[in-house]
Amino acid sequence: MSIQIYKPNKSNSGCGFSFSVGVDRNSQEPVLFLSGILQHSWDPKNNRGTFIGSKDDPNKNITVKFNEFECGSIISCLRNRHEWNTFHQSNDTKTTIKLSPWDKEDSVKYYDPSSKDFKTKKQIIPAFGLSVSRSKGNTFKMPLEPGEVECIIVLLENLLSKIYMNRLDKLNKSQNSYTEPFDD
Repeated sequence: MSIQIYKPNKSNSGCGFSFSVGVDRNSQEPVLFLSGILQHSWDPKNNRGTFIGSKDDPNKNITVKFNEFECGSIISCLRNRHEWNTFHQSNDTKTTIKLSPWDKEDSVKYYDPSSKDFKTKKQIIPAFGLSVSRSKGNTFKMPLEPGEVECIIVLLENLLSKIYMNRLDKLNKSQNSYTEPFDD
């Protein structure tokens, strides 16, 4: 189960993120992996960006694994619109992950019956900025729209459910395998 969001742009500074449910090698429990990739190129003729050329460049890719409490913190941050950040270190690599709320101005078209025409009005919508920075490396940044935020919340809630169901299954199996010694 995963959510993939790609946002290329004309300045070739776009990014793609994948929020994927995987399995931790050590605990065999479900975990969240966040993978980022930097945009490789922009085709002005077709107004289209590509990422595939960055696939094999380790400086243009990053993957971070989140535990259950970090997933809970992300849900809280997204629901309650507060800033959240965390720090991961592995060997010599230090990674900072940050979610920041911001208000995005958006245009909405509506039909005006008095003029019998479509008009545009501005509105403010709740958005987030996602930033993942690696020491001695690139920063991966992306704005998240309200619909994307809602989908990420649902993915994380399902992941937490899977973690707790996995633990309950393990507990039930261990209790069922326990047998009382019988009397002779």
